[in-house]
Amino acid sequence: MAPETLAAERLFARFAPEGTAGLQLFCFPHAGGGAQLFRGWQALAPPGVGVTGILLPGREQRFREPVLDRWPEVLATLVEGIAPETGQGAYAFFGHSLGARLAYELIHRLNAGGCRLPELLVVAACRAPGVPPRWPDMHSMDGPALTERLREMNGVPAEVLADRRLMGLLEPVLRADLRLAETWDPSPGRIAVPILALAGEHDDIDPHVDMLGWQHHTTREFAIQQFPAGHFLILERPEAVMAAIAARLRTGGAR
Repeated sequence: MAPETLAAERLFARFAPEGTAGLQLFCFPHAGGGAQLFRGWQALAPPGVGVTGILLPGREQRFREPVLDRWPEVLATLVEGIAPETGQGAYAFFGHSLGARLAYELIHRLNAGGCRLPELLVVAACRAPGVPPRWPDMHSMDGPALTERLREMNGVPAEVLADRRLMGLLEPVLRADLRLAETWDPSPGRIAVPILALAGEHDDIDPHVDMLGWQHHTTREFAIQQFPAGHFLILERPEAVMAAIAARLRTGGAR
């Protein structure tokens, strides 16, 4: 592979055996998350769907690389890696929280570049563009305040929060991702991609009502579903989340 190809490949954690996927489902994690969150999804995916986790610098196998915390640079990285993939066949995007914002903005960039667009955008636990946040920004909190807020959100295991060494490794990634999430300036206009919104019934960060506005950001079909879960519904209800995605891909939510 050429050096630029190898660099782009670092963006992907591919969980389907080579040559078995008719549609690639690119999965964008929440703030502080990595591609391995989606490893177990391949076993839940319907035949012909290959799950690929998005792995940004600063985490997992890329932990030695500088973390990205500015929208222009992170979108440039995503476009460089994913634009060539759009010519390889059908694909869809899934994004959880920050990941939904990244996927939505990436679609705008791919469209501007004349790339084939995804068959479906799935946004989970992410308020619609233009809807104000319900909680104060976290990326600028001091260490104890950030740890306490993470404990309240149940998004980081308690044993990790209690481990100063682990938190020392995780905190820079978390702050960078939170800065991206909290400085999101949504692109104007609608995308020509169906949107499926997934909400947790007990999510007090991005509740169902704050996700309804996604219907105004697509020229295609829109649907929304709720799950008996909180903000981290992908951790609590992975089987139900994948079933919802598979059903939408089968029954007209995609082109």
